[in-house]
Amino acid sequence: MSDNWVELRVNLKNKHGLHMRPAQKIVETATRYKADIRAVKDGLDMSAKSILDMIEFASHMVNAAAEDDNEFVFKAKGEDADAALADLNKLIDDKFGME
Repeated sequence: MSDNWVELRVNLKNKHGLHMRPAQKIVETATRYKADIRAVKDGLDMSAKSILDMIEFASHMVNAAAEDDNEFVFKAKGEDADAALADLNKLIDDKFGME
């Protein structure tokens, strides 16, 4: 198991699109992996495997981040960290399967 964090910078086209259902999809995706997976922005470092953390994170993105700031980072550490980030990247690219 790797002790190094790997990161994926995410740029949402519309940060208002990060609400309950996308947060749930992030949690569903993250919990399929053994790696520790975190969503990070502006000093927040939240578990991507916790629905409460992801709801709080989504709220921060919409309410606290600057209007034109749609970026955040997923970071992961563990044996399947790269696969987890690839899957999360696909989820974001597919607009959470909502279109």
